[in-house]
Amino acid sequence: MALKWYVRRRLVILNSQATALEAARALEHNNIGVVLVQDKGQLVGIATDRDLAVRVVGHGRDPSTTRLAEVMTAPVATLSPADGQSDAIKLMQERNVRRVPLVEDGRLVGIVTLDDLLLDEAAPLEELAAIVQAQIGDGGPQPPVRTPARARSVARAEATFRRMLNALRMEAALENANQAETALEVVATALVRRLTPDEAKDLIAQLPSLLRPKLDRHRLGPDKRVTRETIEQTLAERLGATPERAAEILRSAGAVIARSVSRGQMEEVQNQLPAELRPVFAEQPERDSSDAAVDR
Repeated sequence: MALKWYVRRRLVILNSQATALEAARALEHNNIGVVLVQDKGQLVGIATDRDLAVRVVGHGRDPSTTRLAEVMTAPVATLSPADGQSDAIKLMQERNVRRVPLVEDGRLVGIVTLDDLLLDEAAPLEELAAIVQAQIGDGGPQPPVRTPARARSVARAEATFRRMLNALRMEAALENANQAETALEVVATALVRRLTPDEAKDLIAQLPSLLRPKLDRHRLGPDKRVTRETIEQTLAERLGATPERAAEILRSAGAVIARSVSRGQMEEVQNQLPAELRPVFAEQPERDSSDAAVDR
């Protein structure tokens, strides 16, 4: 498939004299992991959340005075919208990167990420495993991937998680995977907090493995302060959504979670929830992608 499908109308772009603090705020406000750096219409660098953490915070720099020119990754490997997914995979493997900007006639028009390729199942997991392996092996929180079997396991875990995010993105008509991940984390965390520790443990065991470390530390319930209203308020704050939109996202996230675990498990969960939350986590038919496209 051609990369033209990753051309985006809206990109977050700063100039090289912007500060690391401005970049961090742009990442937070837009729920993204990278800002593109452009001077006089030319792409000159890329700054990821990891760049800011390692090269600014890790080196004790002042983010309010450190310029992106000092910490961005440059030069940047790019592709054109006419190139294919296989070209993106090859470049990611060669350069050990997860994001490739798209440039057409010298103009920045989009970006393709490893998350995009995983969501779109652009290649067999074995082809994507090398990229994941290199990233995790480069000082990540998990032990380095040292065998092909381990690499395939990591890639499968990534793919399972991304499929869940893609389902939520379509179900709730969210703009991108980052918003879907934020929504899923908010709703799943609230659900875990509302259950007893043992029931929460059983639920977490059936969710994607990449979610488990984030959720395990919240198995301290049941926290009766968690209500439908508090979850919607948190979603509205984290996603910059209206109360009505937050309610829609909560319903979608609840349905995706319900479809991700066994029916028996959800029945056990339902038994511990107050009446107002039970309909949120009821299993519902998966929303057709064409309907989601129309709603957008």
